[in-house]
Amino acid sequence: MKLLATALLFTSFAFGQKDVFLSIHPKNAGVDLQMTTDIPDLVGNYYNLDHFDYYVSNVTIVHDGGQILNLEEEVYLFEPENYTKYLGYMDVNTIEEIRFGIGVPENLNTINGADAIDISAYPTGHPLSFQDPAMHWGWSAGYMFMIIGGDADSNGDDIPDTYFEVHSLGSQNYADVVVPITTTSNNGNQIDIHLNCNVDVWMTNVTPATVGILHGTTGVNAMVLKNPENHPVFTQSEAASVSEINTTAGKSWFNSSMESMTIYWEGYKDLSRVEMVDINGRLVKTSNQSNVKGNVLFEGLAPGTYLVNFINSDNVRFATLNVAK
Repeated sequence: MKLLATALLFTSFAFGQKDVFLSIHPKNAGVDLQMTTDIPDLVGNYYNLDHFDYYVSNVTIVHDGGQILNLEEEVYLFEPENYTKYLGYMDVNTIEEIRFGIGVPENLNTINGADAIDISAYPTGHPLSFQDPAMHWGWSAGYMFMIIGGDADSNGDDIPDTYFEVHSLGSQNYADVVVPITTTSNNGNQIDIHLNCNVDVWMTNVTPATVGILHGTTGVNAMVLKNPENHPVFTQSEAASVSEINTTAGKSWFNSSMESMTIYWEGYKDLSRVEMVDINGRLVKTSNQSNVKGNVLFEGLAPGTYLVNFINSDNVRFATLNVAK
């Protein structure tokens, strides 16, 4: 049985280590993206989406006066409801810039990749394992770096009626993104980087109603993947910038056994729910809770590392606990 003492939650204060999270909020026309809802493109034509997914990799964080921290071995899959990723436990105080690529690195992408393995060899839940909708086009072609699809308005009546898909791939189309980050002082043990992904800008020079179904590496597919290099697809939220989450107004800890894990907390006012996510940011368990002091039992967990997020009534995460089973 493992018991994590509450004091361990605060060791990062002494050593400067912080849990760093990256949230890339999907937006369209400046508001939160709503799937299966009619939304305008850049020229005012309406469309709606039933899928929008993309890979991010080769993340680099520039921090504390130009220091470079590379996370080159990690690949993250961003989805409309899965856009917060845990980057790691880092010796970071202020973040000045974040750099990343759109797609899967060439060494992991196809049969020719130096470190590539067959998709079936990845465990379930891994970003490079099987996805729904599919993000892989075969051992020779590799992964699709960004997929988007739904219905678009074909006759100007503001009613989307024509199905479209743009599924783009190709190592030659791997795009590099650089986003300056407003420096913010941090006094706690967690940093959240908040960016926007502007879907309408990503589709610059693309008319969904006329593209049909395009899966490939050239033409519109190549242009879409390069749009983040040429247009402000990824921007920092003016409201969020880099935020610090205060975990000092309470405490949390856990008790783990082979069969289950119990999460405990006290002093958490305005608690609404407790969420458990895996290391890739996927929601594993959730429990509605409102007591200032309490506990919740999570069962059926696979061995591994998880993050337990405490969410308030405004749907804001105000504390996070690292746990292991």
